[in-house]
Amino acid sequence: MRHILAPALALALCTPALAAFDGPGGIPAGGFSGPSSSAVISTVTQAMQAPDEAYCVLEGKITSRGPKHERYVFQDATGSITVDIDDKLFAGRTVTPQNTVRLHGEVDVEHYGYREIDVDVLEIVK
Repeated sequence: MRHILAPALALALCTPALAAFDGPGGIPAGGFSGPSSSAVISTVTQAMQAPDEAYCVLEGKITSRGPKHERYVFQDATGSITVDIDDKLFAGRTVTPQNTVRLHGEVDVEHYGYREIDVDVLEIVK
């Protein structure tokens, strides 16, 4: 009898909690909304001074292909930097030097202080 009563009691206690949830698709969404403890790097000049793995969001133009595969030259109002964009991030979209893009990624500091941006997200703004 105890073997049946314990699961039944647990089910009875959980049912009101499940019935009270009123979210989209039954999956709660959200996260933190507020100030960050570190400023987001938003210009090429800031990225050139940033430490390795610093998060950045840059807005500007991809002006040309870089020296290696998946490398491009990105330019904003403060300067230019090499960016590493995996082919899959283009997702079939064509980007020209006339397009404004927003790149989300991290600063990658190589040997001898060479810096590039390892891009995680590519957005076409215009």
